[in-house]
Amino acid sequence: MNSGSLVVIVGPMYSGKTSELISFIEIYTLGKKKIKVFKPKIDYRYNNTQIVSHSKSAVDAIAITKPKEILTYLQGNENAVFIDEVQFLDETLREVVLQMIESGIDVYCAGLDLSFKANPFIVTALLMAHADNIIKKKAVCHECGEYRGTLTYKFVGNGDEIDIGGFDKYIAVCRDCYLKLKQKNE
Repeated sequence: MNSGSLVVIVGPMYSGKTSELISFIEIYTLGKKKIKVFKPKIDYRYNNTQIVSHSKSAVDAIAITKPKEILTYLQGNENAVFIDEVQFLDETLREVVLQMIESGIDVYCAGLDLSFKANPFIVTALLMAHADNIIKKKAVCHECGEYRGTLTYKFVGNGDEIDIGGFDKYIAVCRDCYLKLKQKNE
């Protein structure tokens, strides 16, 4: 048996991470492969039992609270596991992902690499360290309109780095606009 591989899709909000994940799900589905899709229970923005892109593409998913729950849903014949919004799960996801890869399962993870404070999400950084492939997505900057958005900026709400929201709280910006907005609001 060969080991699986790990693909990590990262970037700011609105960069198409979930859409990219869904495209990989479609590839495995078209190939008639056995898959499982997971999402954090805490992320209920669009749907409790689906991963949903901002463009409204959706795929059924199992909502979990802790990474170890993933293992309880596996039947041993899966070719791939897909996990969205990994930044909302704890660091034990690393061990769970490594266990799946070692057992021959391809794992695809998508999530924010940086918080709106430009701090790395530790769980995402750990996954990136083990990845066979990292796909770094960009977004169109909400401020200048250039396709250089690599950061997420939070314009309303509390200062918590885990604060579920969408267009009501966050925008994607390039580094220059991020710095301008940060200076203006300090």
